[in-house]
Amino acid sequence: MKTHQTFAVLVGFPVIAALAACTTEPTLTERNFGKSVRQMVDAQTYDPSTLSTPSTETIESSDGRRLENVLETYRNDVAAPAAVNDDIVISVDGQR
Repeated sequence: MKTHQTFAVLVGFPVIAALAACTTEPTLTERNFGKSVRQMVDAQTYDPSTLSTPSTETIESSDGRRLENVLETYRNDVAAPAAVNDDIVISVDGQR
């Protein structure tokens, strides 16, 4: 192969590869972005018809113990921003 042909191949291939990467067609990842979250929400929904037509009625009653647990969890875990700054410790075989 002649020198100018080798040079053309070595320079031309990266240019073609770079131009192919600039395509406007969305990649498989972009087309499926968020699909796993939607599948999880669908799987955890008790009544799937509420996803398309949610109820507009207000909740008038609930289990008191459940609400107490929700408030307690919120007060202890969610409202504790200092815990966010704690170090992450990964323990293998009980060693630090």
